[in-house]
Amino acid sequence: MNNVIVLSKDFAANESAVVDIKSRGLVNPLGVLTFQNKTGQSAQFLWQVDALYSRENAGYFKEINNDLGVKVSHYEGSITVTNGGGKQYLEGALKQ
Repeated sequence: MNNVIVLSKDFAANESAVVDIKSRGLVNPLGVLTFQNKTGQSAQFLWQVDALYSRENAGYFKEINNDLGVKVSHYEGSITVTNGGGKQYLEGALKQ
């Protein structure tokens, strides 16, 4: 299994960032997306394939645990990460 850092950023409260994972060659199966802040809190999201669509990369990240208040949405090979209500540094890694 590969761990690939997809995001490393200081976020303001409720700030969002878009990460293009398709151009990095990260495609199905995507695996687990994990975020961690500097204090050791974390959030994990598990990739769920959407069996109703035949398009490549159709699916979503299902929240497993989330101590950070982070939200993740997926659309056509990119993810949008939205920070929770406080300022924090986040590092995100995708394990395929």
